Amino acid sequence: AALESTVRTDILQLCCPDQAAAGGHLASVLGLDGDGASTQLRCPASVTSEELWRFLRVLECNSFQVSTEDGRCRVELLLTTSRTNHSCLPNALRGPGSSPGMVEIRALRPVAAGEEISISYVDEEILTKPTGVRHERLRNRWQFRCGCVRCAAPDMLRAFRCPSCRGMVLVAPDGRSFAPCRDCGTCLSTAEADDAMKAEQELAECVPDAVRDAQVTAGAVQSALERRDGPGFEKASEAAVKALGKCAAAAAKHPQVLPAHHLVVALAKAASTLRAVLGDGLMAGGREDMAKEYWRLAAAEMQEAIEAEYTALPIPRDGRIADLIGLGGFHRRLDKVDACRGCLSESLEAMRLTYWACEPQRKAAAQAMQQGVQAAVAEM
Repeated sequence: AALESTVRTDILQLCCPDQAAAGGHLASVLGLDGDGASTQLRCPASVTSEELWRFLRVLECNSFQVSTEDGRCRVELLLTTSRTNHSCLPNALRGPGSSPGMVEIRALRPVAAGEEISISYVDEEILTKPTGVRHERLRNRWQFRCGCVRCAAPDMLRAFRCPSCRGMVLVAPDGRSFAPCRDCGTCLSTAEADDAMKAEQELAECVPDAVRDAQVTAGAVQSALERRDGPGFEKASEAAVKALGKCAAAAAKHPQVLPAHHLVVALAKAASTLRAVLGDGLMAGGREDMAKEYWRLAAAEMQEAIEAEYTALPIPRDGRIADLIGLGGFHRRLDKVDACRGCLSESLEAMRLTYWACEPQRKAAAQAMQQGVQAAVAEM
């Protein structure tokens, strides 16, 4: 009601779905069609109930929730930036401007003349998931089906082994069928497709436990090393070997699923971290040759996982920064200075492109991370 009439008109002309989002708070409070608005809301004298219901749907569809320095959440509805479309392969990032109340959108890569600027509406956790997961989130929250270049192509995060040539077969954009093999062009038979889907489902059921075990045992090994607890390290190491075996068995039991598949990538990253920590313990115990073998395996696993994820989502992001720093640490242990410098330098470039937009609560930690990596590179 306090808005100028021209501003109110401009806001009400923004994208407005017919109903509230089924997965949103608005529907849970007022119903999909706003049936609860008459009892739950009180309209200002100069605003009709129809205008208020439309405004709430516009707000839900076009606003951004932004964390503030005091830990609260601010809802932003800006006429220009609200018109920026989503892409699961965005070329830009939205973040706070240089002064209060301002918002900036900065490119993540060179943008060609005439190319549409796009951002991601979903966070990194969803953005790194297969197409079907992203579509479900976008449909439940923003009520649209993404048709970006990534969603229109076969899903790089769901990669399977071709029975004919051992090449790569990807799940088609519909999420239910398979694209022809990228190497030989062969299409999977119905039986082969069913077998691949079954293997993926079985893997999805066992990966979370295997990853969790690897992460827990890595923490136990690290803790024992920091305490210089020999018996504790031996006990944790035994559990770590079992956890590594669990990760390896999960992948080996499903040979139809390629290492580039997002579930196998999760296994590889968890196993590589655990393997590196075990190597640290072996080095502390004077077993240098075995320690270096563990580090070499860890570096190879992490490198393959990083490459697979970047092929599917070639943009700078927090997870990639952490993985590059971790891989750089593996190379440093192996005295591969150039490889380490390359990983850390790449992580610094990703930080430059993304850290300006991080949440206020993370600013200090992000700056400390950036300065620490810069110092490490300078010492090489």
